[in-house]
Amino acid sequence: MLPKIIVVVDLQHFKLFEIKKDPLGRESVELLESIDSLETHKKLSEKVSDQHGNFRGSNSSGFGEDHNIAIESERRRIKEIGEQISSALKQHSHEFWYLAAPKAINNQIVELLENGNKKSLKINLHSDLTKIPNSKLLEHFEKYLKNRVFS
Repeated sequence: MLPKIIVVVDLQHFKLFEIKKDPLGRESVELLESIDSLETHKKLSEKVSDQHGNFRGSNSSGFGEDHNIAIESERRRIKEIGEQISSALKQHSHEFWYLAAPKAINNQIVELLENGNKKSLKINLHSDLTKIPNSKLLEHFEKYLKNRVFS
């Protein structure tokens, strides 16, 4: 039987886990990959080439053209997360997988996935679990399964 995979993401973090079973059948998670996006930690002045005052536009703020830099940066990061997930799922054979991503970006990430990956996605939590201790991570998915069974 193939293992189960857990992917936990937010705009700054990507974590990939495999669910392992010990000889007694108890499940635990093992961290396979952890990637922090350095781009999201940068200040705006480090991301753009124009310095304040170098390009005067017609808008009232005195800054250059309004390009919605924050929105574009988030959109690119979401696309990058989708690619990271697809790549990880290709590299690590699995029966099915679980995803936890904040509500604000969860559906956008799922939309970017290939149909095969969408079909093998068993649990999709709209939660940011990137800061949860690894030992507690599985509990959140088990809680979801129990609630679904009794609903």
